[in-house]
Amino acid sequence: DGIRDAQESRGLGDVYKRQILRGFAVLGILIMNISSFAMPSMAYFSPFVYDVNLLNHIIYSITHIIADQKFMAIFSMLFGASTLLFTNSIKRSGKSPFISFYNRNFWLLIVGFIHSTYFWYGDVLFIYALCAFSLFFFKSISPKKQFILGILIYLIPTFSNYAINEYVLDHLDAEDQRQIKLHWNPEDEVLQEELETYRGSYEKQIKHRAKMTSGGDGFGEAIIGLSFLTDLFSRSFGMMLIGMACFSLGVFSNTLSKQLYKKLMIYGFGIGFPLSTIGLFLAYSFDWYWKYIQFLGRSPNHIATPFIAFGYIGFIMLWIQSGSFKRFQQKLRSIGKTALTAYLVQTLIATIIFYGFGFGLFGYVNRLVQLLIMFLIWILLLSLCPMWLSKYHYGPAEWIWRMLTQMKLVPLKKKNK
Repeated sequence: DGIRDAQESRGLGDVYKRQILRGFAVLGILIMNISSFAMPSMAYFSPFVYDVNLLNHIIYSITHIIADQKFMAIFSMLFGASTLLFTNSIKRSGKSPFISFYNRNFWLLIVGFIHSTYFWYGDVLFIYALCAFSLFFFKSISPKKQFILGILIYLIPTFSNYAINEYVLDHLDAEDQRQIKLHWNPEDEVLQEELETYRGSYEKQIKHRAKMTSGGDGFGEAIIGLSFLTDLFSRSFGMMLIGMACFSLGVFSNTLSKQLYKKLMIYGFGIGFPLSTIGLFLAYSFDWYWKYIQFLGRSPNHIATPFIAFGYIGFIMLWIQSGSFKRFQQKLRSIGKTALTAYLVQTLIATIIFYGFGFGLFGYVNRLVQLLIMFLIWILLLSLCPMWLSKYHYGPAEWIWRMLTQMKLVPLKKKNK
């Protein structure tokens, strides 16, 4: 009970620290997502799929180690923390937390569906909303149980992929194995079709995304889809539970000792970066062989991700404590406060740049140019979000979401003082 009381009392008082961290995560997510906007989908997972050269291998390796899954893990933890904040706030207002929370995430589900169907296949909002419907029932268990359960759920893909590799893979028939092999080594016609689709009309893109989510006919393709969904749900839900525990224990409020945050950074980076690097080295040593990459090959980075995510959290909290670059902190805070809008704006800008209804650069720019475009999007968000919040209480998407959740008109424009 003492932890819960402390959790509630510091909830709003330290919200700006979580907003800085959330802004940091929103920008960081684009380090990996930019490649899925700009190149054929499998290029996100393998440097051997498209535009294979030394520069792209180097950039892929660096971004894989420092970014792949790591910022989404932070985002997931903060989503878990926001679950406690929201339900506690609703409880204090005398309303039903269950109804309000489910209404809130129903609308997030709708936004995620629209985003993934009509704009970009890499959406996470839909998955987050689905996870939230179950997450509600874990909000009242102790932080220790949340943390342990979160770790166990997070590690499910590691164990399930090992089991499939050991007991299922060799028993698949030749056609099913061929399907998995082609998934990791798509034929030129498949890549060309994707290039033509995203350089082409908006209608073709919608049909292609529908085809991606419908799955295939064979057992091999079913295994790929199940493995991907298990990975995505387990990563998201597991880190949300861990985030709940961390919020209750004060990790995100920056009230813990400087030594603890230093340890988070030292052990997080000290364990996570070498483990992720070893995983990448093993992938290259196995020549990205489909049998290894589909199952065992993803485990090192999967295990490394929470360590690196906590390393980043420790770094941000120490940075906030230092008080340096205050102005930049405020810019990050603005992005964190408008995180949903910023996430959707990233999609809007990137699809206009890369897809056929815009400039149609899909598949034309290498990974270095993609990073330069990513920096430009960062600069734009760091400029626009503070400007918007100087006049308005919420981001546009947050404002609409809030009104749908509360089912009433909410003032957007700030009153002139």
